[in-house]
This record gives sequence, structure tokens and C-alpha cells, in this order.
Amino acid sequence: MDFLSLFSIFVLSVLYARLLKSTVNWLNVDGFQIGQRDLKMELFCIGSWLWGSISLSPMEGTIFALLAGILFAISWIDFHTFQIPLIFIIVGSIIVFFGLLFNTINLKSAIYGVLVGSVIPLTLIGLIYLITKRQGMGYGDIQLGFVLGIWLGPVRMALTLFGASLLSLIVWITLSGIKGFERDRALPFAPYLAIAGIGTFIGSVYFPSLFHYLILN
Repeated sequence: MDFLSLFSIFVLSVLYARLLKSTVNWLNVDGFQIGQRDLKMELFCIGSWLWGSISLSPMEGTIFALLAGILFAISWIDFHTFQIPLIFIIVGSIIVFFGLLFNTINLKSAIYGVLVGSVIPLTLIGLIYLITKRQGMGYGDIQLGFVLGIWLGPVRMALTLFGASLLSLIVWITLSGIKGFERDRALPFAPYLAIAGIGTFIGSVYFPSLFHYLILN
């Protein structure tokens, strides 16, 4: 990759990060704002755009970079407010539907991915609520599972749900050890879904034979 291409990706990723930050600040969810001097969004977007352009085809890399930025924004907001703005879910849905349109994402895989990422968890939430009168996941998490399910497909989505649940459990146990046990301590789930989803996708790029084995078995 030549210098001009790298420079173009750098500029594009910074502009995208600024757009995401402006959107987050415009939404002002429960007063949450990102400071102009806070560069975490820019650094993350630069990294995701560079990795996507180097490791993936142009269309697949673009979808990855766009979704990764949205997942980061969702995670940041959810971490502070326990809310997932619908506008990011809508934009994420548009992005993955473009992937379907251009055959970057397989339709059959997307349908099964939605089943694993959204339909099954929603059914489980309903059953758990009927039994315990408690709600484990929020409906924003289900909507996020819809987007991730289309993007990742059934196997990677199942691994994402497992990874996110494991990460949240580890954090909950750690917090309980530091702050004391609290049965009703709530944790935002979107950050763990985002970390597990991005990690699973990257893992499938570097270890495709493993995921091919899982699909066949």
C-alpha cells in the first residue's frame, strides 16, 4: 500500500470518527458527551480502517470499518448510560444490508445469524422474565444482536454471545470482589457484544480453517 493510499485512509477514518463523535454529542443521551480532546474514537477508527483495508477486500473492509466505529460508539454510550441509540442500530442495519446487496454477506448465513443473535435471545428473555420477573438483556441488545447476526452469521454470532457472556461474567465477579457482592448489580452488555463480535470476526480472518470446521460440525 503506497503513501497516498495510507494518507487517504487516515483522513477518511478521522473524518468518520469526528462524524460519530458529533452524532453522539448531538444525541446527548442522558447528558453524555465526548470531549473534543478525547481521541479514543479517532484512534480506534484509524486502527479499524487500516486493518480492514489491509486484511480484507475493499467492500468487506469498508463494512468492517463502518460497523466497528458504530459498535465503538454504541459501547461508549451504553457503558455510561445503559442505553443504545436507535439511530446507530438503523445505520448499522443499512450497512449490513448493503453487504447483502453486494453479496459480501451471504443471505442464508444472515438469516440464521439473526435467528441466533436476535430471535433466540428474545425468546429466552421472555421465558426468563415469566419465571423470574427479571430481564437479563435489554431490547437494545436484541436489536444490536440483529445487526451482528446478519454480519457474522450463525457460528460466529453464537461464539460472540458466548464470549460476551463470559466477559461480562468475569467483569461482574471482578467488581464483586472489589466493591463487594451485590446481586442486582447491572452491567451494560453492548460493550461485551462489540468486543466479542469484533474479536470473533478478526479471528475468523486469521483462522478460517477453525471456523470452517465449526460450520461443518
